[in-house]
Order: sequence, then structure tokens, then C-alpha cells
Amino acid sequence: MYDLSAYHFLVVRPARQAQQWSQQLLALGAHVTLQPMMSIIPLEDEISERAIINCVLGFAEYQKAIFISQNAVAYGLDWLDRYWPQLPIDMEYFAIGKATAALLAEGTQAGILQYSPEQAMNSEDLLAHPRLQSIAGEKIIIFRGKDGRVHLSEQLSARGASVDYCEVYQRQTPQQVAPLEDTFRHTTRQPVLVVHSAETLTNVCEYIDPVSIQWLQTQHILVPGQRVAKIASDAGFLHIIEAENATHESMVTALINTEKQATT
Repeated sequence: MYDLSAYHFLVVRPARQAQQWSQQLLALGAHVTLQPMMSIIPLEDEISERAIINCVLGFAEYQKAIFISQNAVAYGLDWLDRYWPQLPIDMEYFAIGKATAALLAEGTQAGILQYSPEQAMNSEDLLAHPRLQSIAGEKIIIFRGKDGRVHLSEQLSARGASVDYCEVYQRQTPQQVAPLEDTFRHTTRQPVLVVHSAETLTNVCEYIDPVSIQWLQTQHILVPGQRVAKIASDAGFLHIIEAENATHESMVTALINTEKQATT
């Protein structure tokens, strides 16, 4: 087990996920400051709810259902539970991310859960799944947040599938520019900004005060994957630690390996 007592993490992901991850860090001896730079809220306006209901009522028409995130599972299954006492038994379920897959497996006791956590940590990885190759003529529904990435849908459509979105939540940005938390800004430990997504990093750069951003750019930033690492580099961050994916194990391992390399 790793010892993270030398580190002070600034966790900026949405509150529910931030709480879950901070508990894992605290168990390893780390100091953690939570400063969410994004909120997740359900879509509750009349137009959005009508669109969701239409998707859910027609759920049995699809051959495959893809859930983009843990929030997509939580909100999506809540809607499905309202109209489907028993889910269609011949549905194939897919998830992006190990935690999302685990939550989906728990909630879909009927159907076949097709996923590989080690190989499906983002849209690009999921597209390599064998069950998503020969899909011409199939109908696929993607549960996601409002205005998410279109890459997955575009690629599945290019393979001949008919793809629909069921948008069940939305991301809400901070209402105003916020100062960086003092407990993190003046820590006596090694400060590490942890960013789990490109959108959250964008919010950090836009909604943390400029003086604090200049300071953050000189500290370590821990990110999942090449895409977010490039965004961090373009934003001026100098000490980027790139994990393979956004899982707890991958993020912590990347940090520890970087530390070992620096001391050898």
C-alpha cells in the first residue's frame, strides 16, 4: 500500500465523486482539499424530461445501451426503473470506466453486460470492443450528460448503427471566479492538483482567480490520459503527471512512479 502522507491534493471533480476519491486518498495518509469546479444536476425542464421519457419508453427497440459515466448510470437507471420493472433480457450493456461498469453491473441484473474495464476507459477504447465492430443496422442508445462529446456516436454511426442520445443530466459550471482554497495554497506538503476530465480542467483555468492559476501552473498536476495532458500543457502547466486512465489505482501509481523517477 502506498504512503501519500507527503502530499496535499486539490480535488476539483464534482462533489459526489470527489468525496469518494478523497476517502481513498485519506486512507493512504494524504491531506485533501475539495474544491469542486463542476456540479452535476438532473435535467428537469419539461422538454428534456419528455425527451428522456420517449427514449425510455422505446428502450426495448435498442440492441445495445452505452453508459458514459457513473452519473449516466445513476440518472439513467433511475428513469428506466420508473417504466421497466424488468429490463429487456436481450439488451447488451456497455460502460466507459471501471467504476461506471461496476455501478452498471450492480443495477442491471437482467441483460448481458459487455465491457472490459482495462480496455474501455474512454470512448476511443470502448470503440475497440469486439461487440461494437459489426453493428450495421443495429440501434444503440447512449446515456450521457447534455452536450457531451460526439466522437463515440459519430464512429458508431459510421459503422452503420443508428445511434440516439438519452441525455439525463447536465454539468453546471461555477457561478463566479473563486479564490484558491487557503489550506491548499499554503500547505506545507507537496501540492498536487488532480483533474479527472478536460472539462474540469477548463473550469479550473476559467474560474480560479488568475494569481492562483499562475501558482498552480508551477505545481504538479495529475491528469488521466494524453488528451487531458495535452490540454494541461497548452494551458501552461509545467509539471504534468499523466496516468493511463482516471481510476484510483492508475492515478496514484502514476504519481508514485513519477516521484521514484525524480529521486533516482
